[in-house]
Amino acid sequence: MANSNRLYKFSFVEVLAFLLISGQVALYAFMWLRLLGDPSLKTMDFVSFYAAGRLIRAGEYRQIYNFESEAALQRGIVGGSYDEPLIFNHPPHVTPLLALTASGDYVRAYIGWSAIRLLVVLACGELVRRYLIHQGWMNLHAWIGALGSVTFFPIFISLLGGQDTVFTLIGLLVWMFALVKGREMSAGLGLAFATLSPTIAGALALPLFASRRRAGLWFIAGCLGLAIYSLLLVGVQGLKDFLGLLRISSQGETYGFDWSGMYNLLGFLVRAFPSLGIETARSIAWGAAVVSIFVMCGLWWNKRHQINVRHIGVAVTLGTLTSPHLNLHGLSFLLLPLIGIVTILHDKGDKSLALILVPAISTVLVFALFFMPALNFAAYYLLMGAIFFCLLMLKSNAPPQKKT
Repeated sequence: MANSNRLYKFSFVEVLAFLLISGQVALYAFMWLRLLGDPSLKTMDFVSFYAAGRLIRAGEYRQIYNFESEAALQRGIVGGSYDEPLIFNHPPHVTPLLALTASGDYVRAYIGWSAIRLLVVLACGELVRRYLIHQGWMNLHAWIGALGSVTFFPIFISLLGGQDTVFTLIGLLVWMFALVKGREMSAGLGLAFATLSPTIAGALALPLFASRRRAGLWFIAGCLGLAIYSLLLVGVQGLKDFLGLLRISSQGETYGFDWSGMYNLLGFLVRAFPSLGIETARSIAWGAAVVSIFVMCGLWWNKRHQINVRHIGVAVTLGTLTSPHLNLHGLSFLLLPLIGIVTILHDKGDKSLALILVPAISTVLVFALFFMPALNFAAYYLLMGAIFFCLLMLKSNAPPQKKT
């Protein structure tokens, strides 16, 4: 009886993980609350979401991709000489949610949009927790792993800026966990929902046809359903306007797009080789993306009997690095290969390292941004390189999962 009533003794690693996570949450809350009274809030990405929400609230679904309508609303919100409004080039999947929060008060709308996305983040955490338990983690460690995952620094950046990245993230998590469990329908539909970020979803969809064609067909079915839904929302002209905005955003450095500030291969080439020229750098980056997809389809995923976290993690890492458009919030997708690494470490018996890895990496990224900004870009390139190397070298001791 005495043994059964004994209080659980937390290990040093468990306490350290709690402290790191708690410190990050406290910092995030401070930054978010401070932003509410900062005039810069009106020039962040959320302004384009808010303007789209105002149009939807007024029943003007078909105007959300009309740049002049969007720009006029943004200028009215920001005031003064706002010469470079942001392009709203996000697919219509979640645009009805914008109308729920786009009230007349801009700050209140931002709070409401943050609350909606926070619920999605919590849902992501629950998916991670259940997956870790399925992988044999004890309940406490699964909770720590889930909390450490959803406090990954780029995810907070997406919340702070008002982006819809977390909707893509939850689709990718469904895709990953379903693939590992052999549930091809869920995998395909999850990846279809992730087409809110079409470049990363497209890069990950093609390997499905090399190894999991049924999942690929479900992906196509999901995309067709979303396309029909989008057509009903914005009409033919709205879809044409949307494609036009995608074309504009793929060119130059206007309307909030700055290639030199991106964290992908293109951003690295622009910063490291300024004499190269944007067109040449873009051609190299696109070529790398095509080669990456070919390697995934023809070598890494081709005819695999079992798709595991290593195959998925390598695909996500390469897809992220070679993505044509990648700001800091888009690095949230690196959470998937990190989850793969920690599950492999746990399977190999390195439970302490598995528990602390993601919170420690996130803390380093926070430190780099605020205290060593000159190393901020380098930190993420080193992280992607380390992830890629670890996934190639590490092998899980866990038995293969049977399809269910």
